Amino acid sequence: MRPHFIRAALALLLTVAALATVSAGFPAQTDDVRVTILAITASSQHQDVNPKLRDFAREVKKYDSSLSGYRLGQMDSRALNVGQKESFKLVDDATADITVLGKDDNGQRVRLAVKAPLIGEITYLTCYDKFFPIVTRYLTKNDRERLIVAIMVKSVAKEKK
Repeated sequence: MRPHFIRAALALLLTVAALATVSAGFPAQTDDVRVTILAITASSQHQDVNPKLRDFAREVKKYDSSLSGYRLGQMDSRALNVGQKESFKLVDDATADITVLGKDDNGQRVRLAVKAPLIGEITYLTCYDKFFPIVTRYLTKNDRERLIVAIMVKSVAKEKK
């Protein structure tokens, strides 16, 4: 064999070994939780309530009786990792930024930071499989309906079973 070929093969082998070592230091990312966000619009101008929102409307009326009509808008669901921040489209050009700050699978709780339209950042601890509503001050451009953001978190590990 020629020395040139042996040197090239050795260099290739060392490069592959170095890449394998570097990639072994970075474990594959796993999705920690699935975040689902709903954009709900509410108004005092109509009485229409989406059938899926009847229970929700009943609960919101306890705090704001002026809202009588509820419509289901944009829905989005994404798998996120702890520390990951995502932007979710809601209505018009409005978006909500959600960051998963931490999770506790034993207690089935997740800490989120949410930045919704016309509201400062809200940090809260929530349990899995329950929607947490946030009534914003944002009004839609055309209908002037109030935006309500509802957020639910599910365990990705639980989904895979």
